[in-house]
Amino acid sequence: MCGIFGIENNETASMFTFVGLLTLQHRGEESAGITSNNDGINYITHKSMGLVSQIFKEKILNTLTGKVCIGHVRYGSIFNHTSDTEIVAHLVAKSKGFSAGDLIKNAVSKLEGAYSLIFIVGNKLVGVRDPFGYRPLVLGKNGDSYILASETSAIDAAGGSFIRNVNPGEVIVIENGKIIEDIYLDKKEKEKFCIFEQVYFSRPDSVLCNKSVKNARVQMGKYLAKQMKDIKADIVVPVPDTGIFSAQGFSEESGIKFQTGFIRNHYVGRSFIKPSQKMREVTARLKLFPIKDVIDGKRIVLIDDSLVRGTTAQKIVKILRDVGAREIHFALSCPPVISPCYYGIDTPNKDKLISAMKSNEEIKEFLNVDSLTFLDINNMKKACCTDEHDTSKFCCACFDGVYPSKITDK
Repeated sequence: MCGIFGIENNETASMFTFVGLLTLQHRGEESAGITSNNDGINYITHKSMGLVSQIFKEKILNTLTGKVCIGHVRYGSIFNHTSDTEIVAHLVAKSKGFSAGDLIKNAVSKLEGAYSLIFIVGNKLVGVRDPFGYRPLVLGKNGDSYILASETSAIDAAGGSFIRNVNPGEVIVIENGKIIEDIYLDKKEKEKFCIFEQVYFSRPDSVLCNKSVKNARVQMGKYLAKQMKDIKADIVVPVPDTGIFSAQGFSEESGIKFQTGFIRNHYVGRSFIKPSQKMREVTARLKLFPIKDVIDGKRIVLIDDSLVRGTTAQKIVKILRDVGAREIHFALSCPPVISPCYYGIDTPNKDKLISAMKSNEEIKEFLNVDSLTFLDINNMKKACCTDEHDTSKFCCACFDGVYPSKITDK
């Protein structure tokens, strides 16, 4: 992870990988790369800083020949001086095994924490998830070609059909349109899937935990409306884009009219995953433009997905006040973020998390809102699962401080 895609047994593998990465662009806007292999020996790689559409022009894609191909979009490495994926590469280089599956299994068995990975080993495509299954990894098929990807939406975009999730701890090896190995890591853990995938990170048309992300977000909004049944307002306004479906659910449950109060500049990326705070703030100013006729004189329920640092939300509230909002009732479709994530989401240290450092009343004053409501953690869990998916299978460490694996100072 951040966003990964792989396809095998396909003459136009690089083009399908390009399409898959375009679909996964929301998972990382800093850089991207594609590697292909045609003869089982030689690898061709192209990678660069920037967006997928900027990096991979037709001339470049034509050089990435081969029937097996993997690609990656990235938003900033976890380590200061290198990439976390590079560590995995070194482990694989030192690993021993009688097969590709054994090779990868022995390498990743030395890892702790969260990972979903796709490899090319010769002509083989290999996928693996960590024993907790923190991050998504899904299996699909287009004709005689298997696909591995971060989200089901990428399989759909490549013209494929979703088959199933790669299971936590599973190592799956594919060659020439056949699954030739399907083994598991020796370490067994209780599944702990990152719930922030549904809250923010994943595309709304993807399916996670047997439920579309869109429907999960609609349900979050409905639960918020039940929590805020005493609030009087004229309109419900989402912060685009991740607040849209929660606002829709809020409107459906409360009967308060849904209105588009902002126009979003879609040529500016996601402010949450910019590599520096300064860039996040610049992006936020350029991203949203209020519609004065909608906002002026209204009592507004403002819906957003989460509150992390609070600086972007403060600016959004000021924008609404400046165009005449009468009241602003700010509602978040998740609980307060009180702890850093050590499993792949770029949340800051605890002293930068507004809900870890301030009370709700202090946050309300900081944001200059008339009321502040966070979604109850149990309501969030219920919104994100189906009847057959146990709510205990979620990692909610950023919301409750309970880390499934041991966290050390190192």
